[in-house]
Amino acid sequence: MRPRNQLRTILIAVTAFFLFFRGIPATAEEEPRGKLLLRHFASEFTPERMTMIIDEEPDATGYVRDIYLDITGCVIGGVRMDSLRIRAMGVQMNPPEEWQTKGLDAREILNVHAFARILEKDLNDNLLSKEFGEDDHWNNLQVDMRPDGIYARGNYLVTVLFRLNILIEIFSKFKIVEMQQVWLHDYTLKVNRVDVPQFITDQAVEQIQPLLDLRKFVFPLKLHSIEYDETCLSIASRVLPEAFQGILYEYEAGN
Repeated sequence: MRPRNQLRTILIAVTAFFLFFRGIPATAEEEPRGKLLLRHFASEFTPERMTMIIDEEPDATGYVRDIYLDITGCVIGGVRMDSLRIRAMGVQMNPPEEWQTKGLDAREILNVHAFARILEKDLNDNLLSKEFGEDDHWNNLQVDMRPDGIYARGNYLVTVLFRLNILIEIFSKFKIVEMQQVWLHDYTLKVNRVDVPQFITDQAVEQIQPLLDLRKFVFPLKLHSIEYDETCLSIASRVLPEAFQGILYEYEAGN
């Protein structure tokens, strides 16, 4: 083969090589880290909808300088949250290559602002799920939220020498404990048996405490205020989370 023909053959081969690989879709490693982060948040929170804003893509170490999440219908600690908004700054997570096998681990966070709203219905659904086991337990447990507190009632089955089915009514307020939990607070009890020992009613209330536990949440929240009315319970940090201009990612269940 003549040198000129050889050169032409080599050029054609090189051109075909580059055209071939240009047509290959990006691999998982080339996927934007922000999109990968969104997918893992969706797995963590199982939301109905979620918007995520980051000021820049996570770096190779898993660091994100500023991140905002607006989540609808997620489940945390067994409780459905109608709305959850979070803004976290200076977030150092584990490296992205570990997210698939080890999950997300927020190792260091400079600051977190949060707001969450829980509907009365969803709080009731969670309380009903506390009916478990064949030993002492609640059933038919439900709450009615009011501006001045809550009214809860349910049957508590307990065995003390013999089986007791106690109707317990609770009048209570809420309080934040350790900045990450919501407990019944300053409550009074009414029971249908005047001879029920105090330790039994205390034991009954302890079984449903806390009403909400966020200690295992991916971000270490510091809740400051709690408000409630006839329809919902709202908890928030001292500073409310605010959205900002940045890289936008969106998720919707089923899409």
